[in-house]
Amino acid sequence: MKVAAYHSIKPGTRVHHNDNKCTEGNNIESYNRRSGTGGHPLCDHCKRL
Repeated sequence: MKVAAYHSIKPGTRVHHNDNKCTEGNNIESYNRRSGTGGHPLCDHCKRL
């Protein structure tokens, strides 16, 4: 299911997510998760969902 865009502030991450079925996005710890795209492209897994 599509959700509001979010991204990780963890160093080395370069994508944002917008689907709650994305396993990569679901692995982001709550303290590293921020709303919005962070200026990063959509992750490949989210694109396929």
